[in-house]
Amino acid sequence: MMDFSLSEKVRRRIKDILPEAMHIRHQIHSLPETKFEEQKTMALIRGFLSGGKTELLEPMIGTDTVGLLRGGMPGPTVLLRADIDALPLEEASGKDWRSTIPGKAHSCGHDGHTSMLLAAAKVLEESTEELAGNVRFVFQPAEEEIGGGKALVAKGLLDLAPRPDVAFALHGWSGLGLGMVSGAPGPTMAAADSFIVTVRGKGGHGGQPHKTADPIVAAAQAISSIQTIVSRSVDPLKPAVVSICTIRGGYTRNVIPEEVVFEGTVRYFDKDLQTFIRDKMDSIVGGACASGGCTHTLDFLEGYIPMVNDGGAVSAARSIVAGALGAGVWTDDHPPSMATEDFAYYLNRIPGCLLRLGLGTDWPRLHSPEFDFNDDALETGITLLVSLALGYGRIFSAA
Repeated sequence: MMDFSLSEKVRRRIKDILPEAMHIRHQIHSLPETKFEEQKTMALIRGFLSGGKTELLEPMIGTDTVGLLRGGMPGPTVLLRADIDALPLEEASGKDWRSTIPGKAHSCGHDGHTSMLLAAAKVLEESTEELAGNVRFVFQPAEEEIGGGKALVAKGLLDLAPRPDVAFALHGWSGLGLGMVSGAPGPTMAAADSFIVTVRGKGGHGGQPHKTADPIVAAAQAISSIQTIVSRSVDPLKPAVVSICTIRGGYTRNVIPEEVVFEGTVRYFDKDLQTFIRDKMDSIVGGACASGGCTHTLDFLEGYIPMVNDGGAVSAARSIVAGALGAGVWTDDHPPSMATEDFAYYLNRIPGCLLRLGLGTDWPRLHSPEFDFNDDALETGITLLVSLALGYGRIFSAA
């Protein structure tokens, strides 16, 4: 059985850097920057890594930081990724290091992800004699909404020499026991598309509906029927969600409007469902409009693809966690989430997995105003990232 335990030197260095990692997290948390605006965050990251052994590239998409650390022995290249952007949200955590920027907050834990990877990078820089292969550090902007991961992959991140053999990322997870690590193979984060439906009719007096083509009635019929797509047309063993989240139409109580617009989101794990749901929605709206003398347009906007964890990468991570942190730290209880994650674009090209790091069973939920990353999880996260880099090199070298 392969030994994945960490040397005393590495463990001691993780302990030593923990207060600095916490300080960095608080700095980043207090100055949140949203998608592609992460200039101060990028400057902090580059300042922390400059002058060390990590070779930094010029930004590829504006506010990213990509670096390469070469190990002291031949081996694979392991990509470790952290997202760095904040959310457009007002924080209500009440912490001393709470957001100082109105309307912006690190309510998804990216400040924790960034500080853990920075700390892990420093520990690995001081441990290259134990590192077989290389580590590609990726501090990625714009995970929320835009898809900085997709942009980096399109710019050739995964084709940089030496090309990565595997990719890992961590995500702090509310509801998972503090310091626990979970992972599972297969689809674990959903695809997400959005849609805008415009129903056009003929407006008129509310007291003379027979002289109109009422888009409200047609839209109401369509909205009700759209809810049957998942319940009656999709295989129940293939999870999917169609949610209509906003509707606009009319401006006064006694006038039937000319048009109604409704919008929503579609979530699924099976990519084949995208076309099926889109076509079914178009057919349903078209039928409802035809019966009421209306017309429609459907704008279906493709979003993130499903994120699929590689089975081999999960198996390797499970063994590494057991060796470095103890068998009791890992859990296979890793239910799929209908949230999205643009690490999917990395895993669409190379093997890898995104693991969840427990912040506490009763910790405030992600994307809530009360959320703040749990500092008590930092040591486990740093240890895990260091262990993945060192441990995967051992697996690859022994193969």
